[in-house]
Amino acid sequence: MRLAPLALALALALTACDDFSAVQKADTIEAYEQYIQDNPESRMLLQAQERLQTLYLEKAKAEKTLEAYDAYLARFPEGMYVEKAMKEREEFLYAWASEEDSAEGWTKYLDEYPKADRKKKKQARDRIAVAGYEENLVQAEPVFERVNLAEDPNGEKNGWGISVDVTNKGDKTIEDLRYRVRFFDADGKKIGDKTWPLVAQNWGVPMEEEKKVPVKPGETRTWYWMDAFPEADWKGTIKLIPVKIRFEGEAEDE
Repeated sequence: MRLAPLALALALALTACDDFSAVQKADTIEAYEQYIQDNPESRMLLQAQERLQTLYLEKAKAEKTLEAYDAYLARFPEGMYVEKAMKEREEFLYAWASEEDSAEGWTKYLDEYPKADRKKKKQARDRIAVAGYEENLVQAEPVFERVNLAEDPNGEKNGWGISVDVTNKGDKTIEDLRYRVRFFDADGKKIGDKTWPLVAQNWGVPMEEEKKVPVKPGETRTWYWMDAFPEADWKGTIKLIPVKIRFEGEAEDE
């Protein structure tokens, strides 16, 4: 039996809807890509493309890789989420560079986002400068001790003191050197960061005058930090990371 034109059109429309319903049920990048390829003139094409863009962006967030964000941007260079994807990609790269804390990571961030936030760019430049001198900053093993946080010799030992001897093995006098101390749990997972200077001319809180005295070549200075360490998971493991350096005669980078 032959179908009338109207009935045939209705049957075809229903078939297309059935196909798209199956794609919606699968709800995967592969399913939508195949549907778009097979149905370039479908009335559901726009809806399929919009959902595909969402899935690409969700995948990038889940995978947390630059490649995943780049896959979205390459597939949809003028897509509806381009601005959001670019922002999230920059935030991811900044977080990755912060975690890696290497000259290579920060250089990559600056190269790809030369117009980034001024504060972020300054942090990147600071870290790159440190990397160029880091091999000359020789650290001794950290020493841990229970202390009274009010510095009362007779008071309760309600905190921890951490000291690390740092020797300037290079040929430059250091006027500003700041370290980030990173705390780890028993499994080696980072649970916190704190930043405190070995030497600094200006710091946000009052500090001893001797801490402002530049560190000369060959000199050893003790970095010291005291805290209550409320993180219950801390197991006495740290890493001391230099994050900013300025040498005698250099202007402060604002």
